[in-house]
Amino acid sequence: MEKALVNFYRYTDGDFESKAHTIVSNMMGNPYFTDPVPTVAAVTAAATDYSLALIDAKTGSRIGVADKNNKRDVLTALLRSWAGYVNFVANGDTSKLLSSGFDISRETVPTIITKPENLQVFNGVNSGELEVMVNGVKGATAYLHEYTTDDTLQTLNWISIASTSRRIVFSNLQPGSKYYCRVGAVGPKGQLVYSDPLPRIVI
Repeated sequence: MEKALVNFYRYTDGDFESKAHTIVSNMMGNPYFTDPVPTVAAVTAAATDYSLALIDAKTGSRIGVADKNNKRDVLTALLRSWAGYVNFVANGDTSKLLSSGFDISRETVPTIITKPENLQVFNGVNSGELEVMVNGVKGATAYLHEYTTDDTLQTLNWISIASTSRRIVFSNLQPGSKYYCRVGAVGPKGQLVYSDPLPRIVI
């Protein structure tokens, strides 16, 4: 669910001043947020205090800089409270959130891992090797390259090798034996989708 963000740490002092006044302006008289806590007057006063302190701090005095930092902390705390209020009232409504002047998070669309396609199995350069590859799967974080000699394919005895590559070479296989190979694409949240298996006799 989208929400108002309080990522003020990434702003320079000047940018934070501008952002704070933008939020105050947007919240003032906003029909969606009619009873903000803290009040608009309180946040407006804190934003004004910060602006004045920012001017004084430009002299470079240690007292002025310390006062500016303190005023920024006070204003940040008030804006954080406002963000909580805005998120509660808006309840994920994008239009309401945007009207507040806060930056908002973007709802991420979950990555859907698709079945690996174009599985190819070749005999390797050396005896007892099989080279296995598939087309790359968008969003995959890893691949599971597997083989078995069980022609029923209803087995738990798949030999599995994890890799970030869509290509792998199986070695130390038994020449003359038929092996069934498949590749599984692993998604960012642990999703796992397999290709159809493909047989090959090792030479």
